[in-house]
Amino acid sequence: MQLTSEIFTSPAQAIRTGGAHLFWSGNISESLRNSIAEFGQSAPVLVFNGMGGPTLAAGSARLAILAELDRPVLARMVEGADDVSLGLLYLADNAHRQLDDAMRFKALQYFAPLLDRTDLEQDVLPRLGVRPKSKDARLLLDWLGLPETWQELLGRGTLPLAAGMVLARMKDADRDAVMPLFADMAWSRSNAVNVLTWLYEAARMAGTPVAGVMDKAGMPALLDQGLSPKDAIARLCAVARQARNPELTRLRERFDAAARTVTGGTAWKLVQPDNFETDGAELSVRVKDPEQLARAVEELQGMADNPAWQTVFRPDGDND
Repeated sequence: MQLTSEIFTSPAQAIRTGGAHLFWSGNISESLRNSIAEFGQSAPVLVFNGMGGPTLAAGSARLAILAELDRPVLARMVEGADDVSLGLLYLADNAHRQLDDAMRFKALQYFAPLLDRTDLEQDVLPRLGVRPKSKDARLLLDWLGLPETWQELLGRGTLPLAAGMVLARMKDADRDAVMPLFADMAWSRSNAVNVLTWLYEAARMAGTPVAGVMDKAGMPALLDQGLSPKDAIARLCAVARQARNPELTRLRERFDAAARTVTGGTAWKLVQPDNFETDGAELSVRVKDPEQLARAVEELQGMADNPAWQTVFRPDGDND
């Protein structure tokens, strides 16, 4: 394939669009629209001779804007185009764009049926800003083996790339069970990975399907409560964590209740900094002048004899 020196003008409607190689089309920036409206088209779109005449190879945003403005299109002809070279040309024409994982995966989905895994890793991924053999490279390639319904969530940007690590280990029935958690809400990386990991590990420990762990934790009922996405995700994370670590959750609840009793009405904060792997707690306060320091010292003296310290130091004991 090569770009020729043939440059011509054409009505926007005469150039066919919609090829699969235009995998990032549909996003038009206002700055580009304003620039073309004020100054005109500064760079030609790229076209090739398709079955129905001139067909767009790259430049969908420019073509769409010129069609809106009812202006002729400046186009440059491409020769010898095949599916792979069209995709690579489209990447080159969009090299200025800031890519996210969803965009990278959409591009990878286009090339996957056309190239083997080695070529995808060595040739395509570097053009997408991903180093071969890197963790992100492995994740992107592994996502190609997941069901299409999950790939759609990644493509929409509602599920993070890292979630694929856990999803790939799950059986189909387990993935089907967790799908309702992600179908209608956008999850952060940490929350998505944590919930999937906790459910997967809890199911392995109990020797039951993930659906059984979710039912026992009341997760399906949580989805039916009409909570906001933020509140729903927070509650789902909490019950999944409890399902995976019931004893740690019990210790945390007892410690937090005792800490609130000890520090109530003061400026002090009391935390257990290492998930109860060691004894003790961390007590801190922020002061900005001698008066606040004196008040903090007075509060600390008043806190010293609180009986709730016994639970702070031994949340696993029978201190109720």
